[in-house]
Amino acid sequence: MRNTWLIIKREYLQRVRTRAFLILTLLLPGIMTVLMALPAKMATMGAKAEHLVLVTSTREFGEQVRQQLLAQPISEEAAEGEGENKKKMEDRYSIDVDANPTDAERSALRQKIGTHEIDDYLWLADDAIAAHNVTWNGREMPSGREKAWLSDTLSRIALQQALAKKGVTAAQADEMLTPVKVDSFRVEGSHESKNSGGARILEIVVMIMLIYMAVLFYGISVMRSVLEEKNSRIMEVLLSSATSTELMAGKILGVGAVGLTQILAWTVMAGMFVLPSLAMQPNLSSLELSPFVFASFAVFFLLGYLLYSTMYAAIGAITTTEQEGQQLQFLIVIPLVLSVFMLMPLIRTPDSAAMVWMSMIPFFAPIVMFGRIVMQTPPLWQILLCVVLLIGTEVLLLLLCARIYRIGVLIYGKRATLPEVLKWLKYAKA
Repeated sequence: MRNTWLIIKREYLQRVRTRAFLILTLLLPGIMTVLMALPAKMATMGAKAEHLVLVTSTREFGEQVRQQLLAQPISEEAAEGEGENKKKMEDRYSIDVDANPTDAERSALRQKIGTHEIDDYLWLADDAIAAHNVTWNGREMPSGREKAWLSDTLSRIALQQALAKKGVTAAQADEMLTPVKVDSFRVEGSHESKNSGGARILEIVVMIMLIYMAVLFYGISVMRSVLEEKNSRIMEVLLSSATSTELMAGKILGVGAVGLTQILAWTVMAGMFVLPSLAMQPNLSSLELSPFVFASFAVFFLLGYLLYSTMYAAIGAITTTEQEGQQLQFLIVIPLVLSVFMLMPLIRTPDSAAMVWMSMIPFFAPIVMFGRIVMQTPPLWQILLCVVLLIGTEVLLLLLCARIYRIGVLIYGKRATLPEVLKWLKYAKA
């Protein structure tokens, strides 16, 4: 145990004292924040309001549609800031009314689009409204969200007109057409919390990508460390005073401690600077990170790291160059990539049979089970069973890889074949 602790200390201090570690730890969160915010900022810089023309049979109807479009939010999230939302809508669209729905006017509007006098026109003649089929013409197609916004607003106006013909007043029509708002609360035990789907998706994506990147980055660091010591023949000296199991365990835990230190620093900085700004966003105002989610993240990050780093150490032992190691590491990356690809099905149906079984397979569990915990906490027995299976698999892999490690680190100039590796597993003693 003393040898393992000394190796952990050496691996940890050797990495945290480097300039690269300090720069990556301090600057990466800021760089990532800028990269995430910059595209959205650049998209709005220099943007001007689109010139939209409403072609209607009567000017009164056109003015009614214009007012409704400027007052109606494009998304439910934007509706939470009503005053600011109206300003944004007026900045986004400059709407004029054209009460001349003729073929000649349609041709003239098309020419204006070609000469950039206007950007779009919406054909709202009486026959189009009666047929419930209006057309949008412009240089660019509206997004799906904008189409839904237009459809909802125009349907509301059509219903108001139909009710008015039946003798229903405008105030009564507005009351009848007011949508029913649904508030969602997440129940965990006896505690209820209001948490939007967008906030939960942000939690799962950010934390799972942290697990994915950390496992890859620090797993590869373990492989490179083994290759460096193997090629410099330091390993022969180390094996004279410690067992292969102690060496591998110390190296894996030492590099893992560096990863935990870095993520802890990022978490503190995110809590101080990033989360307060995110909480000001309407669709992320309900963002909550419970202590259980944080604890689950730490557990599955550590277990996932130990699982994959053990295999990376074995690859470093059976190869002689980093290029050979990169060719073999795809076998390790495949389950990680598959786990990330399962994010969308996981978000939609976290308690489906497929997700339950995948979360029990150790090579998928660090990402899939953590995702299930964030989206919809599974029964406690499933979480405990998953952790037990992960630990059991890691102990077995540690014993098997230690056998490969003991002989593999002493082999130079020859890439081990599968039959030779099987012989090492059979005859080597950790």
